[in-house]
Amino acid sequence: MRRAAGRVAACIALSAAALGECGAQEFSLLGGGMRGGSPRDTTFAWMISYQEPLGEHFAASLSYLNEGHIPDHHRDGQSAQLWAMTRAFDRRLTLAAGLGPYRYFDTTVAESGVNHADEHGTGVLYSLSAVWRSADGWRYELRFNHAETKHSIDSSQVLLGVGALLERDGRAVYDSAAQRGELTLFAGVTIVNSFDSESAPAASVEYRHAFGPLLKASVALMREGDAQLLRRDGLIAQGWLEPSFSGERFTLGVGVGGYFAVDRYREDENGAFASGIITLSASLRFGRGWAGRFSWHRIHSDYDRDADVLLLGIGHRI
Repeated sequence: MRRAAGRVAACIALSAAALGECGAQEFSLLGGGMRGGSPRDTTFAWMISYQEPLGEHFAASLSYLNEGHIPDHHRDGQSAQLWAMTRAFDRRLTLAAGLGPYRYFDTTVAESGVNHADEHGTGVLYSLSAVWRSADGWRYELRFNHAETKHSIDSSQVLLGVGALLERDGRAVYDSAAQRGELTLFAGVTIVNSFDSESAPAASVEYRHAFGPLLKASVALMREGDAQLLRRDGLIAQGWLEPSFSGERFTLGVGVGGYFAVDRYREDENGAFASGIITLSASLRFGRGWAGRFSWHRIHSDYDRDADVLLLGIGHRI
């Protein structure tokens, strides 16, 4: 668990070091097809990507990639990449090549052949990209990815997507805010990472504190509910990279930390459970001090009980 959390944290730290004040940030949603496995099969694929410029010819990105479903493999994961790019042919057209570590989560067949197994590992994600930027701030992208791993399948994806240019808030916007804490109540659903995707209602309460315009920390109590294969309740502690945009009107963030819980369906160790957890989150402010928030937790276990917890909540600054 410590090695897994360390690798994910290293991926995020790679892009954290790049979050400067140069240029506009870019957020994209892409979809298309994937080919991989042995024998080779095809399926859908989709990706969410956030990119930060590092001058005119370089950039860093954080991405989530879902590789769809092929026989015996339901795989997805996160990647941090560094990019080299050129606009030699047209200022509106950017051609780029990127690579970086790919932390994957693969639901596959257990060695016994009876149940599923949740396999984790780290590979490399290679990417080629062509982006056309319109005058009104939209970006249209064609991307090719190739995921290469040592202990899992290799795969390739061709994706088309649309995105937007964003202007991240700086120190001045952060300093003008009087309150740094946010308390949020969540409700949503737990989905077990198995071939049958067992689910259950979930709930959480979270306190989040800002230490600057980018860095935050949070603690939360979460109930995953009774999803047939698991019945967990626990404590989450995370550190965050969460920039804000448009005068703190909305935020996008990624959090990494630990999840300490009790699973009443786990027979060994009295049900005690500890793991790494990575979360994608977005918030939108409305009214005076209120915000709506969506959080997507990925819990990676050491006993084949990985889960996604999708939550919607309402929070208030305190």
